[in-house]
Amino acid sequence: MTLVPQASTRQQIATLIHTPEDACRWMRGINGPHRLEVPRPRDLAFRHEGTALGNVSIGIIEYSTRVTIKVDDLAQSYSISLPLSGDQHIEYGRREFASDARVGAIISPHQPLHLNIGEDCRKQLVRLSREAVHHRLGQLLGRKVTSPVIFDPRMPLEGHLGDWWKTVAHLQELLGAEGSLCDLPEVWGNFENSLITSLLYAQPHNYSGELLGRQQARPGYLDQLVAMMRESLDQPLTLDDLERASGVSRERLYQDFHAHFGAAPIAHFRNLRFDWVKRRLEHAGPRESVSSIAMDCGFLQLGRFSRDYQKRFGERPSQALGRHRQDGIVRH
Repeated sequence: MTLVPQASTRQQIATLIHTPEDACRWMRGINGPHRLEVPRPRDLAFRHEGTALGNVSIGIIEYSTRVTIKVDDLAQSYSISLPLSGDQHIEYGRREFASDARVGAIISPHQPLHLNIGEDCRKQLVRLSREAVHHRLGQLLGRKVTSPVIFDPRMPLEGHLGDWWKTVAHLQELLGAEGSLCDLPEVWGNFENSLITSLLYAQPHNYSGELLGRQQARPGYLDQLVAMMRESLDQPLTLDDLERASGVSRERLYQDFHAHFGAAPIAHFRNLRFDWVKRRLEHAGPRESVSSIAMDCGFLQLGRFSRDYQKRFGERPSQALGRHRQDGIVRH
């Protein structure tokens, strides 16, 4: 059983397990708490191959015998699977559905269900952290998300969902390549953000109505300003700059930003900048420091930055430095 670092932050996953206890322990470390039942334990040959990076892991798993997985609450993960061969059967509440190469499945935190996996089922598995999904949804809604995002477990490969799985396959290929662009924190941050954002829009969940309502009602110029903000995170940006770029009054700017993002224009820009510096710190290389990253991200008053960071995230910047490099290995 191995989980070998492939690069400064990427972790290559490769394991072959023959005992139910070890297989359950391994997947508990990947996805979260569950129970595994194996009617024919001698036939078990559990394989998991893939890559973990940041808030995402993508790989292939198979058990080689019929198994049942019982989940009460994955707690901190979203587990998304799509059979490449064979099938699986999902039961939740009083409903059930079959999952095969045309229908994927999502297990959300706070969502009890039973998963019956066929002996010939070989499936693609995507794990997203609950924190990352909730954080991104909060950005899109312009407010803090307090209750778990619970997706409809059934995920038919139609329209945008088919495109989402194509994105997964592309990222899996990038993650498996040496010297990939994924090793650049800024690049992977965009990939990760796009993967989560497109899932939130494509797959129904308990916040879909609010999310789509905000998207339809949001003035187009706001998206242009937010794109401008993201391109200027390492540069000074003033209210005058935003007013000139938008072509609307300052009063209208404040009204629309508060209505759609829950913050004033410059406060929203500062929120984006803090999100960026947090990602940079967590994916920092061995030669990077808090001060160098903070200044790269436009924070020139380091004492104030450290105080504001701790107030916002509940930890010092030094505690986040290189977190994904240091803690990328799954522990049993």
